[in-house]
Amino acid sequence: MSLRHLSQTSLQFILFGGKGGVGKTTMAAATAVELAREHKVLLFTTDPAPSLTDSFGQTIGSEPTAVEQVPNLFAMEIDASKVLKEFKEKYGSEILEILQQGTYLADEETEELFHLEIPGLDEVMSFKLIMDFMENKNYDIYIVDTAPTGHTLRLLMLPELLDNWIKFLGTLRWKYHKMVQHFARTERVEGADKFLVEMKKTVKKVHTLLQNAQKTEFVVVTIAEKMAVSETQDLIHSLSKMHIPSRDIIINNIFPRDESDFMHQRRLFQDKHIQTLKEKFPQHNVTEIILQATEVQGIDRLRTLGTQLFTETPEEDT
Repeated sequence: MSLRHLSQTSLQFILFGGKGGVGKTTMAAATAVELAREHKVLLFTTDPAPSLTDSFGQTIGSEPTAVEQVPNLFAMEIDASKVLKEFKEKYGSEILEILQQGTYLADEETEELFHLEIPGLDEVMSFKLIMDFMENKNYDIYIVDTAPTGHTLRLLMLPELLDNWIKFLGTLRWKYHKMVQHFARTERVEGADKFLVEMKKTVKKVHTLLQNAQKTEFVVVTIAEKMAVSETQDLIHSLSKMHIPSRDIIINNIFPRDESDFMHQRRLFQDKHIQTLKEKFPQHNVTEIILQATEVQGIDRLRTLGTQLFTETPEEDT
């Protein structure tokens, strides 16, 4: 099996995720290099410890960076704290207005509340940044190298978190408008109202995109070891509950079949876990990648891996 179908569909948004250390970044980068043969591709990473710079062998910044030797491929490492800071600078006055007009708190108290660290909000803004790039339609395909599983699931649940956050602010805004109507007998649409409408639209777009099987695919990356397989099963079940399309599993670092006793025993050990995944998820496309002889860094090695990922090979008996 292979990932060839990814280049033959209408997919626009491809996410790579899984347990830490299984090769998500490498698989995302190799896929991006391969898809850039025919499409203009933007590769993001939302991992707090990004490694695209190591993968490509060049500095990747917080703005789209042209990948050397690969026409049509651009990459960027999202700095979530920077994105959140820019968001607060852009919309801070509107949020403060909602808090000040919709609560009985003093101005200094609402200022303090505004500057509190809200768990997950930086990741919300990372997702919003990705959506902003997609809205501009400057690229054909957007690939996301996500953080390890726990962070990824929180990221994917962010539309719901952000929706609750907007509902809270909306309730405060509704109370303010009711008071204005009561005393002034008039109703005004202000900057804060427009901000809430814009954010509500963003949440709806993210939610719709994540559940669109024609445009979105979540590729699960794993290795054939007990803990990784267990985490993979939990991740796929969670994706299913959230109605996020996931039809691909990459099993990385598989030992080649060999006559030596050590290699033979290691492969037998891995075969059991490979078989478990195939039995648990028979509808998934499983792509098996043999352990590489060297680290996959640099364009040449990424191209070689990309060719392996997109080349149909007969499945081995396990």
